[in-house]
Amino acid sequence: MDIDLDRISFEIDWPIIARIKDDLFPYEGYDHVRYTARALLENQNGDFGFLHIVGEDFFGVRDHLETCGGGLEENEDLVTCMMREVKEETGMTVKKMRLVGSVVDSYNKINRITLSTFFHCLVDDREISDMKRTEEEQILIKELVWLKPEEALDRLNNGWTSDVDLIVQRRDAAALEYYLENKDKTSE
Repeated sequence: MDIDLDRISFEIDWPIIARIKDDLFPYEGYDHVRYTARALLENQNGDFGFLHIVGEDFFGVRDHLETCGGGLEENEDLVTCMMREVKEETGMTVKKMRLVGSVVDSYNKINRITLSTFFHCLVDDREISDMKRTEEEQILIKELVWLKPEEALDRLNNGWTSDVDLIVQRRDAAALEYYLENKDKTSE
């Protein structure tokens, strides 16, 4: 089965922010869609939090910033997934959140299209409890980095050294840019 990134449609009631094609790894078709929830974390100082991912896996060497988030588990909705992922990866609890929109992107190396739904999440980075990172997350997540919005956009748009860094960061840059441009229009 091959899924066409340009033609795939999703029955959602919120904006699709961007459709991003993987132009870095050889195309061999797509055979599945993954649904994820991702958090644009903002703390009490107006800084945005990103996981600093460092290491190497089947994609290659990684050294990039990435939003908190991950795939939906069985019988889980997007909000529950996003809140679980924030708690597991950062130890923080979401105080307030709002839907931003989704990014559809492709990963040629794993034959996948992903629909990542982003939420803006207010957190208090002074209130951190136990994290429950997976074994892979414990290896790859170096730290949580807090950046001013303009610094975050600069790092996401320019701070990559490998193809996998670029693939991840352009997804997150599209979501953050969209949020900052439309934050007064998105609903609580």
